Amino acid sequence: MSEEFEVLDTPIKSESDKKEYKVIKLKNELVACLISDPSKISQGDDLPQLINENGTDDNEKSKSSEEKKAAAMLCIGVGSFSDPKDIQGMAHFLEHMVFMGSEKYPTENDFSSFVTKRGGTYNAFTMEERTCFFFDCLEKHLKETLDRFAQFFIAPLLDKEAMTRERQAVDSEFQMATVSDWCRREQLFVSLAKDDSPVNTFTYGNLKTLKDNIEDDKLHQAVHEFRERHYSAHRMTLAVQTRLSMQDIQDLVLECFSSVPNNSIPKDDFSFAVDTFDTPEFNRIYYIKPIDETIEMYLKWSVPPLYHKYKTKTLWYLGNVIGDESKGSLLSYLKKRVWATDLCFCADENSIYSIATCSINLTEEGSKHLFDIIDAVFSYINLVRKLGPQEYLFDDLKSISDNSFKFSTEVPAQYTVLRLEEPMHRYPPEHFLTGDNIHYEFDPDEIKTATDHLVPDKVNISIINKNLPDGLKFSKVEPWFRAEYIDLPITDDLKLKWDNIEPYDEFEIPAPNPYLTKDFDLLPEEANHPEYPQKIVSTDKYELWYRKDQKFKLPFANYNIYLISPLFIESPKNSALTELLTSLISFTLNEETYAANKANLYSYIYFYDKGITITVQGYNEKLPVLMDVIGNYIVNLMDYITEKMFLELKEQALKEQYNMIRSPYSLACDTHNKILINHNWTPIEKYNALLDLTYEDLLGYIDNYRKELYAKVLVQGNVTLDVATNAVQSFINVLQFDPLPEDKYPQTVVAKFPIGEKCLYLQSFNKQDSNSVVENYYQVGTYSLRDTVISDLLMLMMQEPSFDILRTKEQLGYSVFCSNRKTEGVLMFNISVTSQAHKFTTEHVDSRIEAFMKHSQKILEDTTDTDFQQIKNDYIKTKECVDLQLSEEFNKNWTEIYENTYMFDRAAKEVATAKEITLDEFRNWWDKHNHFGSRENFRKLSLQVEGHVQETNDDAKDETKDDTRVDELYGKPISLIYLGNNEENKKDDPEYYIEDIYEFREKLDSYPPKLLTRGP
Repeated sequence: MSEEFEVLDTPIKSESDKKEYKVIKLKNELVACLISDPSKISQGDDLPQLINENGTDDNEKSKSSEEKKAAAMLCIGVGSFSDPKDIQGMAHFLEHMVFMGSEKYPTENDFSSFVTKRGGTYNAFTMEERTCFFFDCLEKHLKETLDRFAQFFIAPLLDKEAMTRERQAVDSEFQMATVSDWCRREQLFVSLAKDDSPVNTFTYGNLKTLKDNIEDDKLHQAVHEFRERHYSAHRMTLAVQTRLSMQDIQDLVLECFSSVPNNSIPKDDFSFAVDTFDTPEFNRIYYIKPIDETIEMYLKWSVPPLYHKYKTKTLWYLGNVIGDESKGSLLSYLKKRVWATDLCFCADENSIYSIATCSINLTEEGSKHLFDIIDAVFSYINLVRKLGPQEYLFDDLKSISDNSFKFSTEVPAQYTVLRLEEPMHRYPPEHFLTGDNIHYEFDPDEIKTATDHLVPDKVNISIINKNLPDGLKFSKVEPWFRAEYIDLPITDDLKLKWDNIEPYDEFEIPAPNPYLTKDFDLLPEEANHPEYPQKIVSTDKYELWYRKDQKFKLPFANYNIYLISPLFIESPKNSALTELLTSLISFTLNEETYAANKANLYSYIYFYDKGITITVQGYNEKLPVLMDVIGNYIVNLMDYITEKMFLELKEQALKEQYNMIRSPYSLACDTHNKILINHNWTPIEKYNALLDLTYEDLLGYIDNYRKELYAKVLVQGNVTLDVATNAVQSFINVLQFDPLPEDKYPQTVVAKFPIGEKCLYLQSFNKQDSNSVVENYYQVGTYSLRDTVISDLLMLMMQEPSFDILRTKEQLGYSVFCSNRKTEGVLMFNISVTSQAHKFTTEHVDSRIEAFMKHSQKILEDTTDTDFQQIKNDYIKTKECVDLQLSEEFNKNWTEIYENTYMFDRAAKEVATAKEITLDEFRNWWDKHNHFGSRENFRKLSLQVEGHVQETNDDAKDETKDDTRVDELYGKPISLIYLGNNEENKKDDPEYYIEDIYEFREKLDSYPPKLLTRGP
């Protein structure tokens, strides 16, 4: 043992994992997992310790394209379970505060600025018993970034004035969560725990807990005391990954983290709370009114803690049996009656409890059979109990998990370190990588014990529905999220019935999985292998692009088939019908493909833009078989659907569209796209079309949609040319369509925003949502590679200052970001802010965004040639980051094919272009595209959606509103609510506000149409 550290056991790793691992315990007892990636560092790519202070390379030689990012994660063994009862949300608040400067780096946004400007990202999250911080960055900046990161835990400032501002951000985060039905339901659930339990707490924190209920001096003192008590090195784990040598990583970690203080105080002991849900409130039925249009059922059982019994994966085994979706399953039974669309059986575990949850998404018909559904759940559980643990099922799961681990794909460094967040606190070092993934031991006694807890006496039932059974009324309100609910006892008669209900004749436990892969052999490598996909088939029906994998060397393949027709986007009705069609295919197909999905053969069918995409991916051996199954279901869909099924899935589609309409952010984005794109149909338009849709409409559409199609196909992976061509040809033959004439290929026309500013000011449809959204779009023009690179550099320069000014300093809202957007060949950039209606008007937020844009002028004026060269260098290295797995490379290539651009070497061309751009060119470009420059090409559209001011918790009373729907819009035609033409909003420019998006778009000029053509 060294004086500075102790070496612990080395983690067991996958055969396909080329990285080296070493676990050490520092003298302050911080445990660190060091991960050295042996990939070759690019020629001329200096190691972190050889970088100048300004971040520029000592030796700018020609680079290869094999760049990778470095990453680090630090996790502390404290979370919201340790919140003081009088300052709830403390752990989450402290997580925010440590970002805001340290004694060594006192500038408030030093870390975020440093990371963001250097091509990195960062974030943090707080859980029940852990708080996790993480970042990634370009490797040459790792040393400086890691030093700044370590100061979070050595000597953070936790400045009092910064606290008074940052609690506004915490409150904004909470306000955004108040319209999440998941958050509302979970808050009610934890309130069922014993009053003195750490589980029964409000984890978010808001202005009530961090301002109104506590003096600033006391809060400031309490935050420091909480940090000193809990942020101790002996409760910290660290993971760092980079391409440095193991010795260099070790030296870096010791240098940066040896000074983290250790108070040696044991962590909080929660053993007293092990029976936290043994309360009268738990074993009841709760009816909860949702925000969204949704009907859901949750059955939860509190079982003895299994947190440290990870080798048997007991709840995972039960989840795979009870949550099965194949023939004879519980879900199959419910879907045949069109009572449900989805079912999941999962577990939530920590040191206090394990919660087993059966969640079911119900149809309207299902809402009329609530107790029939609960009967079915207990009938199936009784079957599982009666038959007992089945070793063949465990063996299937073990085989799948063993192969998944053996053939693990490489992931970005940030994801690698994040995957160690919980394992490093839960498992011994040798199982850091395997503990979550491997089924070690079959323990039938433990499975039986857990199954015996899934009984009526221990169940908590929640039903999420706006409509209550006759005679009931929402009578209670959860105090934090204001969720309305009513709770009823589970009668002894019901418990007796569920205890003794026999397994239904239709039920059977899963059969051995027929899709388990047997052949994992890799294809032999070939000389002169093409770098990019090649078009190997071109007919009037389809084009097939293909590339055999010789880089990732794993037994995987990806197939994408894109079916194109102008019929899909001809009208809102056709667009709604196409989405409904893909839902019906997936609904009927699922029973057949579920076993394949469990065996890591995945399939997806979805409608997007101009067509229907069929994706199959996973182990290559049986993918052609899966494609044949999908093709036959598509062609024979009429044999599987009924009018009842149509009506229920139509209702689900209505709810999905309606929920998007009620989201302020979605409303802003969707109306923007409506103005921009000729064939874009908004959720409002599709919702209105769905209202009148009939079963006959669907049948007629099914008869017609496959008559004329054109398909674009990409196949990549461990698959031969013959297998790829035969599988695709077979699929095309099964679909039996005629070729789509080229003059019928869909054309996209993008509107050109007028010079100057326009504003679309809308009212949010959700009266319970205080969140407002401002999305400012600045249209650049027809896409060119040079414009895109300049815009990318601009966003890289603006991202951190926009966050620092608009969020951290001005506290306009929790969500602030800027980004580039390419839409059908037209480039724009945008700045987005989500705020709350009771804090700021959208007009004020827009004015502050423009003030920031003016500030950006000064940022550019102050930028030196050296600064700009550093930004370009970091941008180039980011673009040169290598694809780590087949799916990354595949998705990039697919985007080129799908978007009809075919620039497979895009990244290399962006790098070459970036090297040519000068600071003067960059400034001139910016001058043309903003309000405070020459305005030569300043085209701005501000999308503003105003939220609704809510009663504060102090104003609101713990009583329900009248027992009607949250609004009366659902089920009726909907139109946009324009606010710009209100008298109080009049501007000097009478045409500033858009009063009708359809009339506005009709008056706009358009860019040249983007034609969909066959690939070169």
